[in-house]
Amino acid sequence: MAFEKAKVLKAAEKFLSQGKINAAIKEYRQIVDNDTDDLTTLNMLGDLYVRAGKKDEAVSCFDRIAQHYSAQEFNLKAIAMYKKIERIRTRDPIVALKLAELYASEGLVHDARAQYLVVADGYTRNGDHKRTLEILHKIADLDPNNTEIRLKLAEGYLKENMRREAAGAFIQAANRLHQISSHDKALDAYNQALQLARDDREARLTKMTTSSFRCSRVLISKRKIPKAPSTPRRC
Repeated sequence: MAFEKAKVLKAAEKFLSQGKINAAIKEYRQIVDNDTDDLTTLNMLGDLYVRAGKKDEAVSCFDRIAQHYSAQEFNLKAIAMYKKIERIRTRDPIVALKLAELYASEGLVHDARAQYLVVADGYTRNGDHKRTLEILHKIADLDPNNTEIRLKLAEGYLKENMRREAAGAFIQAANRLHQISSHDKALDAYNQALQLARDDREARLTKMTTSSFRCSRVLISKRKIPKAPSTPRRC
């Protein structure tokens, strides 16, 4: 017997108008089982599962829609679905990671960073410090101007005895600090890198450059740089 979608939909809407949520769910379930492309009904079914307190079933519906939109690169629509899941599973690292990657692909740095921090916190609480560092690295690359997160990454590498990675992170932070004329902080970061990698020629050269900038700044502030003699005016 052929599936009569219109008939089933009418029955579902009737049950819904009567407040019979579970009966409506049964009808909507038939529709999505027979028409896998009907995302509107699938979304409605997910909302009804939420109202019925069936959270896992709701998440399954929303996740299916989100994966479809992600595959089609409709990232904002996928984000909307994962946000619905996030309201059910608050601070879930798996959901947060999916949101972070979608936000990053859309250039929404602030939102991506917030979700990546949720992921990092989850790994930290589980004692998985290396995966925490992987996420912090993603945040640092996503927001290269954020020297605070880069220094935090460097300290994390240091705690895991990943000396080469720590030195690299300190140098990257120092380079950015140098660019924004935060020379004292840049020197501190370079010095930490040098202690970890004394054979790193880039670190030594950049430290010398920064040192010269700091000296110049001090001389200027103390007015110790003589002015060039003025050219005598000819009559």
